[in-house]
Amino acid sequence: MFDSVSILHPAADALARKDIWMSYDRGEDRSSRHAELPALLAQFARDMRDERRSTSNTLDGILHTAIELVDGADSGCITTLTRGERTVVAATDEMAEELCRRQYEYGEGPIASEVRHFDVVVADDLGIEDRWPQFAAGAVDQGVRSLVAFQLFSNGDDVGALVLYSNEAKAFGPDAVFTGEALAAHAAIALLSARDNEQFRAGLASRDIIGQAKGMIMERYKIDANQAFELLTKLSQQQNIPLRRVAEELVEAERP
Repeated sequence: MFDSVSILHPAADALARKDIWMSYDRGEDRSSRHAELPALLAQFARDMRDERRSTSNTLDGILHTAIELVDGADSGCITTLTRGERTVVAATDEMAEELCRRQYEYGEGPIASEVRHFDVVVADDLGIEDRWPQFAAGAVDQGVRSLVAFQLFSNGDDVGALVLYSNEAKAFGPDAVFTGEALAAHAAIALLSARDNEQFRAGLASRDIIGQAKGMIMERYKIDANQAFELLTKLSQQQNIPLRRVAEELVEAERP
């Protein structure tokens, strides 16, 4: 089905998707896990919607579920590029984390070169991979023979990717790709939701601490709320530090 490197583009993968669905329609033998895949993905989506989950917990949940559900996956990582900062935000082990970092260092591999533009990138056999020679050779030295990378999100310069590694060549066939794509779609929504929730909570905390600082200034200097806020803003500008930090320092200074 795939050559040594196969790329599925959102606008050009209809035939590949058709083949995947046909493999299900033909009634091929599949494990019970495959038969239960819709229910497992639904449960994953419900778990990820838990508003109490932190971004870190959400990332760990995504990675753990991917290893469990995607056939052939032995290890993996999730990596992001945000405002030019490259970060491995979750990994199953040190080797998987190192392989993700090497892609940034070498400027090679699906993370560095392709996952920004394509939904899925598959390398069937890293032993004969010629698109990323330096990265591929290093991966093979670590016992990794194939990989699949799924785009989680791409927004301007910001990119998120789930990368799964296998110790076997040609480990990620059409069924694995189909499962991974479905999982990645749920995961992207969950990850962005978790970030939004954390930002919302951080915003509430920031408003609270700024409100405390305003109250202290109003009481001490006998001024109104607008004047207190203007004073905090002026201090922030003069010291070139965020308004929240100014407020935190004022509140901390008043504590016994």
